[in-house]
Amino acid sequence: MATTAQPIALTPGVVVGATLQVTQTKEREWPLEVEKVPIPFWDTGVFVTELANLNKLPMKFEHLTEEEKAAAHQNPEALFQKAQDNAPEAISEGTYRGTQLALTKVYQLIEKSYESFMDTANFEPSIPSPLSLEQKRRIFSFTDPATDGYPPHLNLAANKSFAEDKAAPMQKSTLTQGDLFNKMRLAQLTALLPQLVPKTFLGKAAAGAGQLVAELALGDMGRPDEGQTLADVEDYNKKQRAKSGSFFQRNDIFNLPNIGDIPDWWSDRRFAQQFFTGPNPTTIEPASDFWIKHFIDDATDAPEDQKMKKKIQDLASKDRESLYMQDYSYFRKACGLRDTDEMKCEFQETYKSGLGTKTKTSHRYGVAAVCLFHLPENGVLQPLAIVCDWRGSADKSVTIYNKELPQSKQKEDWPWRYAKTCVQTSDWMRHEVVVHLVNTHFIEEATIVGAQQAFEDHHPVFQLLYPHWQKTLSINAGARASLVPNVIVDLIGVTADQAKTFIMHEYKNFDFKGRYVPLDLKRRGFPTEKRDDPKYLNYAYARCIYSMWFKIHSFVTEMLAIHYGKDGQDKDKAVQQDDYVKNWCKYMQSPAAPKDGGADLPSFPTITNFAELVDAVTMCIHLASPQHTAVNYLQNYYQSFVVNKPPCLYRPIAESRQELDSYKEQDLVIALPMNRPREWLLASHIPYLLSAKPGDKESLIIYAASKYHLYKAKTGPGEQEIKQAAAKFYKALADSEEEFRKFGEDTWDSDSIQYNVLSPSWNAVSIVI
Repeated sequence: MATTAQPIALTPGVVVGATLQVTQTKEREWPLEVEKVPIPFWDTGVFVTELANLNKLPMKFEHLTEEEKAAAHQNPEALFQKAQDNAPEAISEGTYRGTQLALTKVYQLIEKSYESFMDTANFEPSIPSPLSLEQKRRIFSFTDPATDGYPPHLNLAANKSFAEDKAAPMQKSTLTQGDLFNKMRLAQLTALLPQLVPKTFLGKAAAGAGQLVAELALGDMGRPDEGQTLADVEDYNKKQRAKSGSFFQRNDIFNLPNIGDIPDWWSDRRFAQQFFTGPNPTTIEPASDFWIKHFIDDATDAPEDQKMKKKIQDLASKDRESLYMQDYSYFRKACGLRDTDEMKCEFQETYKSGLGTKTKTSHRYGVAAVCLFHLPENGVLQPLAIVCDWRGSADKSVTIYNKELPQSKQKEDWPWRYAKTCVQTSDWMRHEVVVHLVNTHFIEEATIVGAQQAFEDHHPVFQLLYPHWQKTLSINAGARASLVPNVIVDLIGVTADQAKTFIMHEYKNFDFKGRYVPLDLKRRGFPTEKRDDPKYLNYAYARCIYSMWFKIHSFVTEMLAIHYGKDGQDKDKAVQQDDYVKNWCKYMQSPAAPKDGGADLPSFPTITNFAELVDAVTMCIHLASPQHTAVNYLQNYYQSFVVNKPPCLYRPIAESRQELDSYKEQDLVIALPMNRPREWLLASHIPYLLSAKPGDKESLIIYAASKYHLYKAKTGPGEQEIKQAAAKFYKALADSEEEFRKFGEDTWDSDSIQYNVLSPSWNAVSIVI
């Protein structure tokens, strides 16, 4: 009798392999023959030495033009393009697994370099020195987007005037602008990441006999992208995941759970559920009148179209609130393109032929899809119709309707599967660039720099926010230097300039107050008072994040009341008279400028009472902790199996319904990054790098416990109240273990996946990755 597989609880520990404990392996589990030893990671010294032997280490900048010096003086990150232009040549050939290990090691080295730099430059010091508000304002300043194309962020040259000032020795930075980047070599190091991805990859036979020996412990080192059918990549994934005999096989970081483990990963119900509990559960919203009308009007005379048209009409008239959408139609406008422009990016592709290695010009294609959903009373979200790529009008766009086939037949409905892939590709870009990068990383950085400028270190708002800033500035600087230009831009279907335009558009349109969780859920058509009704049980993200908002909100209320008082009118008056709070609002709302510019976030509230201050502080902690946790740590599970959610397509988007209706499996295979090892490797491995686990020591619950234990024996004014607030916060977080486990079990797919990403042990205290 077959045994039933246990469901996977999707905590970050499971998703990114936090159980790996090579140093705790029993000695007898190490192979006696060295050639059989699997390599789960490269030794740093051996790896760097080999880069030196291969002449792949980046060289120091020897000459800067006057223009480059001026640009670096204003914003050192302006040197990044020069670093890219002078980067070592890419490795010509390599193995798939060796490249994965190299990318992991280099990314770790980049992170460490930025952390070291931020510590030394006094931006994120391990042990901060006391600074006056005037000194902090000299260190922390915003960049002008005109210098690097990114939203206002920490200016890494801002400590120059501080270093030259006559500050106390313990407060004075040892770095000056002139040696800022040459000594730390950050710009050169970030250019190394893409150069380690080979132009071509060795096949299994060419890798040699040693590979066959190592496979006994390590698993197959083939290419997961290879195949003529989707079944080929499914089978490779299943074969890898089935290897679970040895310790190393069980804990191989490249053999982690992913959605490809589920037999019907391609089905309508799995596709739709990802917008409730996948990496981006934050943008599904009520269907607009415009799109409902479009999907009614654009139906062809085909019987299946007419059937769905009638269903949409009936729902629109009788159950309007049950219609939702994912709307990516604005992408072209946000990228600075015209409605009819093709979203694409040219790149040089190296391949092998019978005549040797050759290079050709290829293109990556972006899509701006729209998907209409129905949420019935049973709560199982259903896709109804899709615009594959909106080009400004119905006659220039292709719309397709769900035939609502039995699940057994959905697998062969290739036109519909292609359309769903267009939606997933659109969501990859919106999730990675908007929901993750802009709406958590970049917005949080703006609040950090603004708060550093506005508050004395002893101010209660600063004291509350500071623990939630760990590593965020260094992580963001590394992202702007390397991950965005060298990886994300190399994967999506728009150019680098268009990507930066898109980032700026999303940043400028971020609605700070509108994103407060209760307001955001209501705006997106999910009544919080009905969150426990059967219709909404599958939206586990909404239920968890709503609960987390009020846990944080209650803690912030109690902590700020210690300073501002208990009486309502007194609290409001104290906030109104707080010049530090006024300055925070000013710095956050002020437009960007070449000198003394602000965060350029006009949606940041003008805080005039205690309740508004509590909301704003809660929002800052929310973005740094549960929101970032929710949108970051599931990437590896859903995106490492690349065909589920590719970052772009590799053939032009279907231009007519007739063309789309003729699509077969091979048409989808050609559009996917199959048989493209470089692109598949980046698309599958970067989610792993971005999902590195926080662990208990960097979790929100340990923060609460630490706060309690530090204050439990103190007797000063307000200190016992801090202890009591921390104790209540800890208890609320501890209770969420069972609470969120129950929410995860309430979803229809909990027999195979249990949504548990916000488990307190894994809810990071800050944006630490």
